[in-house]
Amino acid sequence: MELSKKAAYLQGLVDGLGVDESTKEGKIIKAMSALLGEMAEVIESVDEDLSRAYDQINDLSDELEDLEADLYEEDEDGESEDAEDEDTDDDDDAKDDDIASEPFYEVACPNCGETVYVSEDDLDAGEANCAHCGVTFEVALEGEEDEAKDAPVQYEVTCPACGKTAVFEEDELLDGAPKCPNCGEPLDFEVTEE
Repeated sequence: MELSKKAAYLQGLVDGLGVDESTKEGKIIKAMSALLGEMAEVIESVDEDLSRAYDQINDLSDELEDLEADLYEEDEDGESEDAEDEDTDDDDDAKDDDIASEPFYEVACPNCGETVYVSEDDLDAGEANCAHCGVTFEVALEGEEDEAKDAPVQYEVTCPACGKTAVFEEDELLDGAPKCPNCGEPLDFEVTEE
């Protein structure tokens, strides 16, 4: 039996009891009976909407299956087009992995100053081409020994007057008493070898 019919049956029973609506109990029983009828109508309406939604979902599911069948049709060899696409993607990924595994070095272009990524092949050739300005320039790796020889020795000095730290190269310190770049006071110290 449907909910609305059950609710109507209960309302009929309440009416058949001859409930006196002028009493408190009678008012409550009548109100509950009416509420049950309204709730039954709303629930049946929701059930109908839900059934329609399920029907639409099933229709969409069928259409989607048809669409997938059209898109992923098997070719004459029995291999799906999707499988061919996956093979192509795998080849592209392998090439990308090869490129990603190559070491690259960041170099500032001497012409435009933009960052250029130099590969091992560029280093072997001894030159690289800037993608930003198109200029070809020489490139080479410095050995660690060369870097140690070429890099100037630097010292951090804290100014006793202002308390700020400044960095000086060894030549600047040995040429005379340097001044603090922050406050201008002379820095009084000695450079000693350990």
